Amino acid sequence: MNLLDSFKIILVEPQNPINVGNVMRAMKNMGLHRLTLVHPAEMDLQRTQISAHRTEDLLESIETVDTLDDALTDIHESFGFSARKRTQTWASLEMESAIARSLTLARNDLHIAFVFGREQTGLTNEELARCSCRVHIATSDYTSLNLAQAVLLACYSLLRQSRIVPAEVQPLAKLENYAPGTRPATQDERIRLLKCLENALVQIGYYKSPDPNTAVHRVQNLLNRAEIHNDEYHLLMGMIAEISNYASLMERGIEPKKIRPAKSFGDDQIP
Repeated sequence: MNLLDSFKIILVEPQNPINVGNVMRAMKNMGLHRLTLVHPAEMDLQRTQISAHRTEDLLESIETVDTLDDALTDIHESFGFSARKRTQTWASLEMESAIARSLTLARNDLHIAFVFGREQTGLTNEELARCSCRVHIATSDYTSLNLAQAVLLACYSLLRQSRIVPAEVQPLAKLENYAPGTRPATQDERIRLLKCLENALVQIGYYKSPDPNTAVHRVQNLLNRAEIHNDEYHLLMGMIAEISNYASLMERGIEPKKIRPAKSFGDDQIP
């Protein structure tokens, strides 16, 4: 399998077929072929061929979805490209470091997405929060890159680094510590986990502010750093479901049956 087959380029709400065509040309130049458009503007995609000659194969395989979450369904880690400074703290990497990490993931048979925002405004904070980390492309003080330029730089760096054959494939630190059959959780699973956790916390009145976005953002960063696997995902989802069920019973005036669990590590410190 071609290493670059593990990579997907995602464009969020592109507005112009010529820009999409320029992105397709950049991808074809650098050997990538998986392109997903998230809620694009109404456009005639045949016009992409004005600026992207001989990319009919990419045109025929373009995936169009309604939301970024839909685009990330089969992705294990995603990299959101953004030049704008943000008020929130993001897990961030310079582009070369992000490319190196993404290739380590690909060599461990994981799927990766590079996510790019709108031509004029880029990615929103909410969309960037859906990504595993923010990627910064180094420029001069004039930081404005057009969409195709940013995609071309990312794809060029990916192709160049992919041709540097490592002495041996380095396993991800977490992979060797798990039982056979486990795998890293996908983006879709991590997003679902975050949403379920947020709903459960709302149910129990955890948030004292009407805007829980700051806390949610910090939990998102925590989940991304943790690199959870699918067995851990199911464990956490089960815990969250029990919290939600308990809260629902209390809201209905039903006292849940309390069962003290078997003694475990640390119980001697619990009053």
